[in-house]
Amino acid sequence: MEVLFGGPLFHRTGRGMEPTDLLREVLPRVNALLAMAEGLASSSRALAGVPRGAVTLGLVGGVSRLVAPAIFAAVSERLPEIRLRFREGYSGEMEEALAQGRIDIAILNRYRRRGTTGYRKLFEAQLCAVGRPSLLQNLLAPLAGKASRSVRRLPEVLPARALVGLPLILPFAPNAMRSILEEHARRNRTHVNVAVECDSLAVMRTMLLEQSCIGVLPTHSVRAEIDEGKLAAIPLAESAFRQSVVLATSTQRPFTLAAKSVIDLIPVTMARIFTLPKP
Repeated sequence: MEVLFGGPLFHRTGRGMEPTDLLREVLPRVNALLAMAEGLASSSRALAGVPRGAVTLGLVGGVSRLVAPAIFAAVSERLPEIRLRFREGYSGEMEEALAQGRIDIAILNRYRRRGTTGYRKLFEAQLCAVGRPSLLQNLLAPLAGKASRSVRRLPEVLPARALVGLPLILPFAPNAMRSILEEHARRNRTHVNVAVECDSLAVMRTMLLEQSCIGVLPTHSVRAEIDEGKLAAIPLAESAFRQSVVLATSTQRPFTLAAKSVIDLIPVTMARIFTLPKP
């Protein structure tokens, strides 16, 4: 193999082997060729009219724990010859994986209307200030009227300026949601108080449950915790914080019958989960 590539692929040391710069350079291209070969094989098998083969689906963390089991159940029941593979990450990571042909399909978030060509909107959700009910009550008490403070009631909506000074837990930059939040703060000559940064929604949920910090999330990303009364969510008032959950496909992988069949199942499956109108 090293003769074929014209140089060493590994540095051999007493502790094992480490990839050389040559291997790091060619590996993404090799992976893309393997994906194309697998897609070609799947396309050939699909000529018989039976969807089969592997389909890789990228999911943002906000929907993954609701969507992955439901899509797996639907595919297992209706398309038993298809093998699903799930990847999870933030929207930027999923878009990069689509562009590089590492995944076939992605369910991800969009926040701006421009640049959405090629995406199919599944549903919309408003971003919310999320935290333990008692923490939100204490932090927002100065904004509430006397009557609201006396009954310890959370507001129905919250202007984004109310987040100023609150200890926020946010994803690492660059991140689309964080960019919108910071742009809004700059326009209003305020600041975003980032108490902690986190690139895992699972860790973020734990922090919200156990520590004194506030997240900016859609309700579906913490649905179980809200239903159990462990977390509360207050929608942000501004339309800029409206999130679109969209379906996207890769232009770098063959569009197989298997991938098309999974795509056809996703909107109906999502509608069941989120009680949406049928597409």
